[in-house]
Amino acid sequence: MKTNYKLKDGFVALTLVITVSSLLLAFTFMQSIEIGHFFDMTQRKQYRLMNHYNAYNCIDQAILALANDYFYQISEPYEIPDLYCVIDSVEENEGLKIIYSHGNFKNGNVKRLAVVRLYDNRFEIISID
Repeated sequence: MKTNYKLKDGFVALTLVITVSSLLLAFTFMQSIEIGHFFDMTQRKQYRLMNHYNAYNCIDQAILALANDYFYQISEPYEIPDLYCVIDSVEENEGLKIIYSHGNFKNGNVKRLAVVRLYDNRFEIISID
């Protein structure tokens, strides 16, 4: 009879070890998914910030073109691959030049808008959104 109780005690201990190990493995797996999701969100935020400044680079390029040519206008998008940005359009409205651009690094697509007033020998940035 004693051997039968030892066999049952071993089975219960083995079942307990397997159950606890399975729970710890499941917990570890869930934590690794959460950590991966956190790093994915962090990387996406970094790309959005980079595209924010990339779009500003295209605004700078459009302002330089406007400083060179007062009548510079774009009706269809002009991509600048080295700067990872696109000048969507440059329009004139009541003496102000409105520049639409967006950064497109890793498909982040952050859009920006700038309003510029041009004078004979200088320009003034009214707003950048």
